[in-house]
Amino acid sequence: MVGQLYIEDVYYHEQAGTYAFTLSVPIMDSLHYEVVGVLHRVIDAKEFFSPSIQPIRFGKTGHVMLIDSRGIVMSCPILPTGVSLSDPSLIPLVTPFYPGWVAAPSDGHGGHSTSIIGFAPLPETSRATNGRLELGSWNTFVWQSSDELFAPIHHLFTWMSIFGLVAVCLLVALGYLAANRIVLPIRQLQKAAESIGRGELRQSIQIQTGDELEALADDFNRMNKQLEAAFAGLTDQVALKTQEVQSLERSTDQILNAVPTPILMVDAQAQVQYVNHAAQESLGLSASLSPSTSLFDILPLDAPTQQRLRKEFQEREDTGLPTTEKATDVLVEQPRDPLAPTLTGSRIDGRSELRLGQRVYHYEWFRTDGRPGEGSRVGLVLRDTTDESRLQDQLIQAEKSGSLGILTAGIGHELNNPLFGILGLGEAIQEEVNLDHVKAHARDIVQHGRRMAAIIRDFTGVAARDTGTRLTPVDIHLELDQALTALQMTRDLSRLEIHKSYACRNRVSASPEQLRQAFMNILTNAVQAMPGPGTLCVATTADNKVVTITIEDSGHGIPSEHLSKVFDPFFTMKGQGEGSGLGLTVARRIIRKFGGDIRIENLDRGGVCCTISLPVIHSSLGPEEATWTASGVQSAPHPSSSS
Repeated sequence: MVGQLYIEDVYYHEQAGTYAFTLSVPIMDSLHYEVVGVLHRVIDAKEFFSPSIQPIRFGKTGHVMLIDSRGIVMSCPILPTGVSLSDPSLIPLVTPFYPGWVAAPSDGHGGHSTSIIGFAPLPETSRATNGRLELGSWNTFVWQSSDELFAPIHHLFTWMSIFGLVAVCLLVALGYLAANRIVLPIRQLQKAAESIGRGELRQSIQIQTGDELEALADDFNRMNKQLEAAFAGLTDQVALKTQEVQSLERSTDQILNAVPTPILMVDAQAQVQYVNHAAQESLGLSASLSPSTSLFDILPLDAPTQQRLRKEFQEREDTGLPTTEKATDVLVEQPRDPLAPTLTGSRIDGRSELRLGQRVYHYEWFRTDGRPGEGSRVGLVLRDTTDESRLQDQLIQAEKSGSLGILTAGIGHELNNPLFGILGLGEAIQEEVNLDHVKAHARDIVQHGRRMAAIIRDFTGVAARDTGTRLTPVDIHLELDQALTALQMTRDLSRLEIHKSYACRNRVSASPEQLRQAFMNILTNAVQAMPGPGTLCVATTADNKVVTITIEDSGHGIPSEHLSKVFDPFFTMKGQGEGSGLGLTVARRIIRKFGGDIRIENLDRGGVCCTISLPVIHSSLGPEEATWTASGVQSAPHPSSSS
């Protein structure tokens, strides 16, 4: 009786040199059902499985091998069973527990060239035959010869090389064709265009391509012919214009050389570029002057004048403004004695002057454009004003002498008014028996004497330097009345009707004598403006800050062109000996000295209105309105009814 069949795992049989597995069958006693023996047989695994395992091949050398984890071949179309792989280092690369590909240093069949080998484990088969993977595993080994594996790639590379060589040959052929049909004609056109630009194209362009390049060459040829025709006429015009410019230059040189005024042209570095004959003669220069000569080296000037002239040249170069225009304001602020000797390089009456040797020159800067490619130039014109300056100084001397005569006459005129009053009062004292009247006349004489002293101080300039004038509160009405009284002593006021309108309750801070003198000068001008019958109006008003005095006459007025000059010293519209032209000048100086102002304007009805404003000091005064008619000498004006 036979028991249950027992199959052992596949193992490598050392004696047989192959893989084998054992079949064991127990022999049982049929009576006692006991094992009486074992039937044991060792079977070659390859021979046993060969009917069910087909060799796998691909290509000429490609095949699949079955090996165990020790690298022993179980099934291979090339190697016999039981043979180990020829390269032991290849075994761990192809027997991992995962499939893949590896670049191995050998092929496992005896070859030592680098090979690409595919591998994959057979876990189920390993467990069925060995029980566990740790006891051994079966792996597939896929290999193909490198030459056969890479043969398609080598074949592809070969064909690609052939096609690349053919392509290069085609490109060379196309490049040669393009060079002959495109590049060379374009270069010819380029050279022809450069020659046309220089005006040197003498032969026509020959391009035979039968396409647009040939048409373009024909256009170039036509354009060249047209340009030659145009340039032919243009060349003649340029030659003609050149001759005209040269003629203008010669004419300009002749004109400048014929001018008796020295003219010099310099560049931005002040180097002389041109001098005319007059400048050569005046400065002692040669006709062959070096172009690098500086302007300031040929002008015989002292150091301060040369420095000032350099500064003017630099300002003229930077701003382009005439130097004489810049000096106008300075001239107003820096007056000089017209009879004093003129210093070298000074300015007189708005004129810029230089003294070169014994001659005096008036000079001016100007700017001109330079030639194309050059910067602008600066010109210097010197006009000899020696004789003119001498005549002008003589004229100024004559005018000054005349002014001194007018000043003397003015002093006499100003002193005559109080002097006649003193004479009249002296005669009255001789006949007066009343002692009180004598004392009153004596006080008037003292007042006239003080007024004469004040006039002399004003004319000699002492009052202008007097900083210690004592200011007191002054009653404007009292000083106006005293001025009218003093005026009545020297002028015939019987023909005039004098209206007073006093509406001021405030006093001003001033010197009574000087303020009375200012009123006297203004009233005198008003009376002199009315040679016949007329009306003189004197009025005062005030606010919290200013006292305003208005003095109006009914005279002939002042011409509008002279109205702005009435305060100028020595300006007068009266005849010789009738006025000094200083009355209003002195009056304005006195009024402004006390912080006030004065203005004069024409009235629409005729006559002149003089308006005086002075700052107030608060003090109560009763308003007074009256009309006063002069009738003989009085110590003070008396009010009377208006007619």
